[in-house]
Amino acid sequence: MAFCAAVALIALSRYVSFHARGDAVFAWHGLTGDVAEMSRDVLALLLAFEPPADDAQVELEGMSRDQLQEFTSILRSRRFLVHAGAGGQRPDEMSPLLAGIPRIPRATVFERTPDGIVIYTRAGEELKLDPVTSKLFARCDGEKTLGQVLGDAGPQALPDLLRLARADVAALKILAKPASQGGVQLNPAAESTMPYPEIPDPRRFAAGGPAPEQKKEEEQTFASLFAESHPSLRGRTYAQALADELYRRGAGKRVLALGIDLPGAERNVAKLKSEESYDAIVVNEVALEFGFSEGKNAGAIGLVRDASAALSPGGVLIVADYGDPKADATPSSVKFADLQAEATARGLGARVLPLAEVIGLDVNDLALSTTKASFPALKALFAAHGLNLTRRAWLRNEIEKLAEGKLDLSTIHGLQWAPLSERALGLSPKQFWALVATKPERTLH
Repeated sequence: MAFCAAVALIALSRYVSFHARGDAVFAWHGLTGDVAEMSRDVLALLLAFEPPADDAQVELEGMSRDQLQEFTSILRSRRFLVHAGAGGQRPDEMSPLLAGIPRIPRATVFERTPDGIVIYTRAGEELKLDPVTSKLFARCDGEKTLGQVLGDAGPQALPDLLRLARADVAALKILAKPASQGGVQLNPAAESTMPYPEIPDPRRFAAGGPAPEQKKEEEQTFASLFAESHPSLRGRTYAQALADELYRRGAGKRVLALGIDLPGAERNVAKLKSEESYDAIVVNEVALEFGFSEGKNAGAIGLVRDASAALSPGGVLIVADYGDPKADATPSSVKFADLQAEATARGLGARVLPLAEVIGLDVNDLALSTTKASFPALKALFAAHGLNLTRRAWLRNEIEKLAEGKLDLSTIHGLQWAPLSERALGLSPKQFWALVATKPERTLH
């Protein structure tokens, strides 16, 4: 009598959700909080196991057998794919996690109240935990196993706790090792809050369908963080600090400003083509809008060329933007060495300086540091206490004064501080630079 061995099937985890940013796909594991970035063809591979399938039988156009096996192995190790029974029965995915180490990411925003813990999400929603889940959540310190965290609460408490790892909450991660033994370093997703929209039809997207529409973020520029008078600028606004720098360098009254509202300055870009018309030209965080081609910010370089011609003798040009003095240009960052070379070729004396230095920013002050997910969550928490957390470069002492008598900051998780040199809200000031160039005075012969 012949016996046929049962085929071991592999299934897509029932807890995975898919999200997108452009053509990039992000698979989020709703039990572990793990997130993996992948291409559309790897998404198609994951979907090939729904319903459960024999991995030896799965074929995808454009993928070799070796590639299929390699990707399948990686996805299984990260629990996006799981073993299913011979009949395709879904396995228990929670129990194997009891040896994992639950940890609360630093940017998770929640408040400890007398009634329990209240989590605030990126969508600005409040999630009030019941007393049991609150107690268990507070134990998730990145050192105890999930089994130790559960203690005598019993397995019935596990689903409510692990739902905090879902993408819409993102308040819990399950590590393979304790944080003190490198668990956070081993898992690059340990701090991820993954703010991208969910894909409504993953199969259509894998086949080349459009990405889900992203919610338009409130525009955040370096200048907007200092739109109001700021202690780190000696009580000045960003615009006032920039104007002071112009006048310190001897600029006269004829000023053209692009991307920033400088008092008394013109803001008509068409006039940039005029000849020797301006004592100063300021281009603030809009150079990238002038075009990008052939691996260079051709538009920004052309802008410097035109500005050089439009400056009067002794005139000053400042181009401030996100970028790097030497690194290659990208569609979202300026290579300032190219701008300096263009200004020098046009006969200007040109230097590239940290923008913080140009505006005289005190970068040693401690400021609020946030992510795209944590700021709206913090804003919602503060709003629940009648406080308006506007989008600006908040210093620690300003937050403490704002909350005084209304919100006990010691009960809040997710408030992170960093020197202004490192972080202001979600921006890093040290990644902003300025080309400062001066046109020589005419010489008399």
